[in-house]
Amino acid sequence: MKKIIMLGGGGFAREVLDTIDVINTHTEDSIAPIGFVYDGGSKDAGNLIHGIPVLGDLSYLQNVDFNEVRLVAAIGRPVWRRKMVEEAKKMGGKFMSVIHPTVTLSKWAKMGEGAIMQRFCIVMPDAVIGDFFISNGFVGIGHDAVIGDYVHMNPHVVISGGTEIGNDVFIGLRATVLTCRIGDGAVIGACALITKDVPPNMMAKGMPAKFYEMDEKKY
Repeated sequence: MKKIIMLGGGGFAREVLDTIDVINTHTEDSIAPIGFVYDGGSKDAGNLIHGIPVLGDLSYLQNVDFNEVRLVAAIGRPVWRRKMVEEAKKMGGKFMSVIHPTVTLSKWAKMGEGAIMQRFCIVMPDAVIGDFFISNGFVGIGHDAVIGDYVHMNPHVVISGGTEIGNDVFIGLRATVLTCRIGDGAVIGACALITKDVPPNMMAKGMPAKFYEMDEKKY
């Protein structure tokens, strides 16, 4: 049995619990969530999320034996996920991936640590995916795509073969990215059609997409 603590306690964390339940029901793996930690979690300590307790904020991890317990970064927004993961690692935190059993991952694809992939995602040959990647359901990633760290793809995103995606990129529901480059920190809007390179820290939305400056980083 793999004991885990989940970073995060919001809606996406509950989705990850659902994926873990499917893994436990339909595979030989056994994952046992023992609690949630998140910023501000100390005020919620003892509350239950689907029967699993909130343990506190990140300081709780200082007393965890990471030879016995792994962490899962169940935080949707890249900027928050990176912050919490980096803080947890300073305390010795060790992470594991959570991959839904319906995911098709080519044996010629590569994936970094701490990924979360939900139902019916497909990763094609020679794709390279960085650390702490998240894909919601029905995401398709083409051959030879290169994807950076802390990227989040929402449901039904399609990434063409040969696409290059930087770090900390957030891609909205049903967006399609044709073969091009997306810079670090970019945000791709829901249903956007990306046909040309997106500069770093820009928002791209529309069909075909246009680029917009972001006043603040929300994702």
